Amino acid sequence: MIRPFRSEIERYGEYSKAGEFVYDHPFQWGSKRTGPDLAREGLKYDHAWHFNHMARPQDMEEKSIMPAYPWLLTEPINMEYIPSKISAQRTIGVPYAEGYENLASVDLEKQAREIYDKLLVLDEEGKLYRSDDGESMLNENSEILALIAYLQRLGTDIKVKEPITAK
Repeated sequence: MIRPFRSEIERYGEYSKAGEFVYDHPFQWGSKRTGPDLAREGLKYDHAWHFNHMARPQDMEEKSIMPAYPWLLTEPINMEYIPSKISAQRTIGVPYAEGYENLASVDLEKQAREIYDKLLVLDEEGKLYRSDDGESMLNENSEILALIAYLQRLGTDIKVKEPITAK
């Protein structure tokens, strides 16, 4: 939970409300704000912005103190534990349909492919950062795809805006 101080609202945007977390399992509320409230991050920025932000945060937000997360661009998504994670979430009350753990990996791969295909076009247009030697940092099975899918979903039940595009 983010305290509603005017300076924080001006910097980060509207704070989260209790009712927005009804489907979160477990609730992860706290009282300290170390960075922006990601509750409404979904569709605020396009896929390329998130990709570039994880590669070089200060290039996207000049005053950012966020570190870069380059391994997200190269490490493959570990799909081994997806079924057991779905089962564990159902145990604590997440309303996954019985048997969904057998389909979750297929859904993950489909979402990752859709994001990868869109990023591939943007990479060809020169909108994604490349390594220092000019090589593409886009990988068709990297963790960044799962993170982008997650971030693009946050808060979309509440409101939808046009995404801000990468520079």
